[in-house]
Amino acid sequence: MVDQMLAAVSASADELRQWMPWAQDAANRDATLTVLRDGHDLFDANQEWNYALIETTSDELVGSAGLHRVEDPNCPEIGYWVRTDRTGRGYATAAARVLAGAAFRCLDDVQRVKIRMDQANVASAAVPPKLGFQLFAEESREIETAGHTGKGYLWILERSNDELEL
Repeated sequence: MVDQMLAAVSASADELRQWMPWAQDAANRDATLTVLRDGHDLFDANQEWNYALIETTSDELVGSAGLHRVEDPNCPEIGYWVRTDRTGRGYATAAARVLAGAAFRCLDDVQRVKIRMDQANVASAAVPPKLGFQLFAEESREIETAGHTGKGYLWILERSNDELEL
């Protein structure tokens, strides 16, 4: 898994650097192994659930998605990225659908799920409305990457809207 993740991140480095603070440094084997180990520990601690997105036709890792209890444990945040050569194929939408459904089914204390992105990240912003998320707020955000504008979107899906087909 380490080599597949490293290859996917490296293949998408230019695009990931635009949006993801964690992608500012060149990917390397040791850092990738640390991220995967930390992710395993956070999964076991019931704090974050990160998954590799594997394309069934090629068996290649095409991205990653996760559910994170960042600010409010009762409103976890979904994050995702898709390898540059696999964007536009619905992988992020499918992953966000599954993660939102799992949050409502498996986490009793969760009443809402959120997705955030910079307003300039048009591809990411296309995902939430497809799943019934409502634009909750436009917010100021820290500029951490070259692509960030300092303006973000906050999308919310309420448990009562839990009609996602899983």
